[in-house]
Amino acid sequence: MSTPSPPRETSARRLSWDVVRVLAVAAVMFTHTTYMGPYLHPELGAPLTPHPFQVGASVLLVISAYFVCVTVRKDGSTLHWLRRRYARVIPPYLAAVVITYTALVLFGPSQWTLPTPHDLWGNLTLASSFDPTVRMIDGSYWTLPLQLMAFTVAAILWPRGALSGQRVTVLLWVMILAPVILQWNDRITNSPQWVIQIWNGFGIHRLQLFAIGIALWLWTKHRIGTPHLAALLVATVFAHHAQTQDWPSSLGMGVLLIVVAGAARGPDWTVFEPVRRPIQFLAKISFGIYLLNQELGYLVAWHLMTLGVGRLGQIVGAVAAAILLAWLLTKYVEQPAYRLLTARKPVRRLGFRAVAWLNT
Repeated sequence: MSTPSPPRETSARRLSWDVVRVLAVAAVMFTHTTYMGPYLHPELGAPLTPHPFQVGASVLLVISAYFVCVTVRKDGSTLHWLRRRYARVIPPYLAAVVITYTALVLFGPSQWTLPTPHDLWGNLTLASSFDPTVRMIDGSYWTLPLQLMAFTVAAILWPRGALSGQRVTVLLWVMILAPVILQWNDRITNSPQWVIQIWNGFGIHRLQLFAIGIALWLWTKHRIGTPHLAALLVATVFAHHAQTQDWPSSLGMGVLLIVVAGAARGPDWTVFEPVRRPIQFLAKISFGIYLLNQELGYLVAWHLMTLGVGRLGQIVGAVAAAILLAWLLTKYVEQPAYRLLTARKPVRRLGFRAVAWLNT
């Protein structure tokens, strides 16, 4: 009998997390291509599903909150960590805004409501969440201000022991239940405009997503038990329904949260080893897919429709275009911008030259 060959060396990166990211971004594209596109642009045809299955973006925020806890540092390096987080998400977001705006203005059909320069500026400055006169160029952009605020709050509070001791469990329940109580009986909807802007701009109605992400991390550290996590999961699903009034999506999110919990604490999902490379590729460009799949997907579907392509072909074309554009965004914007903005040596060298110039 021949000696079995040693197992192939694999990356320390857990495949299960890549699978979860791909599932979440696939859920985003599924909703946009099958329901939201035809709903917003009836000329594309009838929606393929009876209701939107809006779970992907919410789960991506949960994953983001979890990895904030995993990666943030307790010492004085949190500002360095924060700079790296900003460098990871801001450049591709700004590029995606410009790309989407340009494509819509140049190639969007006249019967669509196309973005204006005011919208472009409002999206580039992230003012669209607070300024009701600014229209989001792409509906997916609502998560960016929430992520940046979460990064900032984590960098400020983490060194001060915000998640230490028993008080963190109280904080989680407050984050989940307080928004439900505050908006009960349409209190927020019937509030003055400035209250609504603060509520939506700071994402108070989405706090449950960050809370359950923190709870999952605490669970992996055995700081809360499984029954406690289960109770928080149920409360999160209820809070999500209270905000969205969408039980199918809320329950679907609950199912995906259980999958996320399996990725967080269970063994790695080696069953996906035969397709590791395509999964890792899609996970690597998942942020770009998220940023570029919605409005540009609708635009691709519309042009394919004018060429006589059927609904299924439109969906395939929109997905293929999102993957291609996301790869280009990742390779030529996200990665080089991150390397440039996080490199210390060029910054130090520039500082030395500035000091030398001042002393001449």
